[in-house]
Amino acid sequence: MNFKEANMRYLMDLSGGEPSIIREMVQLFVIQTPGHLEQLAGFIENRDWENIRSMAHHIKPTLSYMGAEDMRIVLQKIERMAEEKRDYEQVVSEFSLLRQRFQVLFEELGAYLATLK
Repeated sequence: MNFKEANMRYLMDLSGGEPSIIREMVQLFVIQTPGHLEQLAGFIENRDWENIRSMAHHIKPTLSYMGAEDMRIVLQKIERMAEEKRDYEQVVSEFSLLRQRFQVLFEELGAYLATLK
């Protein structure tokens, strides 16, 4: 299976290739992360710098599990800008592009889950 955003190699290594563990981790990510993204969007809309930083920090590690390191780096950049309370328009722009990438990631992971059943 070809992935644009996800890299399942890390998750495979982490789980020892056990399909039930992989399924559980991917399902948890797919269920929880959209809500976290909506919270982050609200914090960005309200220019709530502390919560932008906190939520970006919260989401970052889960992207590593899905092998989406480039996306994790973007969240790290957003986190840093929020910590420094700067470049609000860039935060908005980076997050807008990142949301599109999350949509691709969720589609990839959904297709991957279908192969595990």
